[in-house]
Amino acid sequence: MIAPALALACSAPAQDAGPRPASTPAPSPAPAPAPAPEPAAQSPASSEAIPALTELRETSDTFMQALLSGTLIEQSGCLRVSPDGQQPGHLLIWQPGYTARRAGDRVEIVDGTGKVVARVGEPLRTGGGGVPMSDALRQQLKAPLDAACVGPYWLMGQLQAL
Repeated sequence: MIAPALALACSAPAQDAGPRPASTPAPSPAPAPAPAPEPAAQSPASSEAIPALTELRETSDTFMQALLSGTLIEQSGCLRVSPDGQQPGHLLIWQPGYTARRAGDRVEIVDGTGKVVARVGEPLRTGGGGVPMSDALRQQLKAPLDAACVGPYWLMGQLQAL
């Protein structure tokens, strides 16, 4: 019996209890902050620029087993494996723990122990497989993909000794 009375009380029109004080307008909400501008793509023309190393947040538990071999190249600030050193080839998506660094006029890739495992301009072989860039894969990347780093994409497995 209480529930119907409560429902009626909540739905009944408000009674005028006399004059009310003038209401003050509610303060307008503060404007939302403008989104931060996207960083500009790093120019590969700079001899000091280090190319983007597209890297996963976490090491994969399983690896595809196809083999990609070619020359590690830098194109538009992105690291790729080219079949002949001229064509764009595949953009590598590296497992965690690798870092690109500049040593003189060369770009080297080092593993978590500091050992040089690849150099731009030299042959590279890696297991793994071609993958499409999906929202799920984007969420697994350590940093947003630079707009210049276009596909096709290769999800790296394990580097192979040459």
